[in-house]
Amino acid sequence: MPTNRAESSRHPQDGPHCDLKFRVEREAFVAEIAMNIVFLDWLLVFEREDSERIDPSELARLSPMLVRYFAAQMPVSIDALTVAPVVGKLSVNDPDEVLLPLFPTSGWRGLRKVSFELVYPLKSPPNEIAIVWPAYPPDLLSVLASKPPLEIAAEWTADGLRSQLLFTRSEPGFTWRRPTGGIDARLDTVPTPPVAQPLVPAWATMAIGVFVVAFVAAAMARRAPRVALGAGLMAAAIVLVMRPNGPATLAWGTRAPVGISDAAAQNIFETLHGNMYRAFDYDDERTTYDALARSVSGALLEETYLSVRRALVMEDEGGAMSRVVAVRPITTRIESQGEIEIGGRRVPAFTVAARWQVDGRVTHWGHAHVRTNEYDGRFVVGAEGDGWRMHDAEILRQERIDSVAKPAVPSAPSELDEL
Repeated sequence: MPTNRAESSRHPQDGPHCDLKFRVEREAFVAEIAMNIVFLDWLLVFEREDSERIDPSELARLSPMLVRYFAAQMPVSIDALTVAPVVGKLSVNDPDEVLLPLFPTSGWRGLRKVSFELVYPLKSPPNEIAIVWPAYPPDLLSVLASKPPLEIAAEWTADGLRSQLLFTRSEPGFTWRRPTGGIDARLDTVPTPPVAQPLVPAWATMAIGVFVVAFVAAAMARRAPRVALGAGLMAAAIVLVMRPNGPATLAWGTRAPVGISDAAAQNIFETLHGNMYRAFDYDDERTTYDALARSVSGALLEETYLSVRRALVMEDEGGAMSRVVAVRPITTRIESQGEIEIGGRRVPAFTVAARWQVDGRVTHWGHAHVRTNEYDGRFVVGAEGDGWRMHDAEILRQERIDSVAKPAVPSAPSELDEL
């Protein structure tokens, strides 16, 4: 059946599964859990009328059992204090029977799932939350005779940032600490552009001035010429050693900024490029735009936002939005350096020909699905008023290269293709 084949590419076919999401809210830390009945029956003994399903009327008995289990087996420490959970939004699903052939071993128990929240109240915004995930049933899909324990993929959302986690029996714990410093603290530091320097800096003008003043003062005091000259030179030497900034009006002339090396330009581009993708760690569109504006100029900002979002959508996963887990530069070649006009003034700039790979990952049913795309592109990077920014971009090639991809001859994309 076409529907079954499409669904089988999005969801595991059989065995125990658990969808796990954590979020830090203003008044509570919440663990959002959805596990199928196979996983639940491995977790605890829950007697019910029909082993293949859970009737909504039976949820009242299940709720205290979940509280006891997770309070004992999944310790949650908030700012070094252990907090007990409260179960909320407990429900069971009503799955489509057309999916049943995807679960030949576990049947309805694999398809039906229980969803609930574990709510940990907060008295104030936490600075640290530590958790240990306890449950790792055997992976029934494994080809090994001795079924290894499942690895549990999860998502963690806090302060508008969504991160991906992987719990394993050997590494079951995770500690979240509240980040400091805002958006800039999450982005790599980009070197500042070179700036024009005065031919005669202010401190040199000041040194000349104090020499004249000291010399004239000593001369008017009828000191010997040698003494007057020494006083002037000493006063000038003090200024030369201290090199005070002085008022800008004392600087004379303008000297063109010193150029940058190709290695420095490569570092600038790769830092900007990585920060561009890192901006999409944020859930909020406005915050994503603010982070993206640290790497991309205003004229390119909206186009970049839309094209990268399109690139992160996994069509074979039901249109789910993936998260960037890695950006790998393959080749970065500086084609030219010079100047471009931005805002009516000429600024330093360079062009880059780049090839890179991006890993995107979407998590559901406790599993992570990874897609890797490779791109060729050409970029123009300019030194704008608030630092280096990508001013123009042209994507020349894009190709999915992970093992699931079908072989295809890449073609030149249109102007709307993804960055």
